[in-house]
Amino acid sequence: MSTRLSRALVALVFALAAGGAGYTLGNDSAPRQVASVAIPVQTVTVPLTGTTRVIYSLDQKRNDKELIALIDAAKTHIYFAIYEFTLKDVADALVAAKKRGVEVRGLVDAGESAKSYDKPIMNELATAGIPIETQKHASGNGIMHIKLLVTDSAYALGSYNWTSSATNVNDEILEIGTDPGLRQAYENILTRLLDAYKGNSVAAGAATNISIGTIDYTEAAKHIGATASVRGTLVEAYTSASGTVFLDFCKSYKTCPFSGVIFADDVKAFGDLSSLAGKTITLTGSISSYQGKAEIVLSDPSQLTK
Repeated sequence: MSTRLSRALVALVFALAAGGAGYTLGNDSAPRQVASVAIPVQTVTVPLTGTTRVIYSLDQKRNDKELIALIDAAKTHIYFAIYEFTLKDVADALVAAKKRGVEVRGLVDAGESAKSYDKPIMNELATAGIPIETQKHASGNGIMHIKLLVTDSAYALGSYNWTSSATNVNDEILEIGTDPGLRQAYENILTRLLDAYKGNSVAAGAATNISIGTIDYTEAAKHIGATASVRGTLVEAYTSASGTVFLDFCKSYKTCPFSGVIFADDVKAFGDLSSLAGKTITLTGSISSYQGKAEIVLSDPSQLTK
């Protein structure tokens, strides 16, 4: 075998060995194989056709400006769904788009949009003639938790709520892209929901939140979807393994027609609930249905009175 051929074979063996070393199981010293990605860096501009960029909120703290760039570039329509919305600069951009003839439609969560910090934004959009719908599930359960904006040419999707804390404090991800297939898929979901909830506007939703008054806990199942004050004698405040507290009004919760629910994240604000056993209490809120039984979810101590 010639010297040249021998050297070539040796070189090939070493090359193959080097290429496979990084994938050898149990070899902690092997070089890690890192996939190459091509995601443009954050720039507050409209994305180029066919591009995607993924933005971490605290790198530049200007996710709101990214949204506004998409809104300002929209030519025919803007659809959005957002859980929390308190950013006036984003609302102003939507109003400006409406004024220049762009169709703007939005979907928000019924509970969040009724809170004091969201109301000014809802009022601004409504005054500008932008239809804002709220979700209304037949069971009375569920929230509208989507954070998505779609225009005629791009989309923005992620964990990012349209709030100051999400922009400046929280760890959030925002993906902005122009892929035609994804953009259309997201638009299809939004238009489906906007049409399904059409007529259940923020204003109409506020009207439905008017309380029907005080009722006995045995009557709660007849008023699913209504806001009421439900009164009864508490038998037990039971804490589950997950930390959720169930306010039971019957000795057997399995057959009881109504209960109160306080999720683990909110329990601390309510203090010692066990001290309420044997006392008559009133729970105020929207009556929903879970597994065929009525319940009120409490997140604020003001919803529970003695």
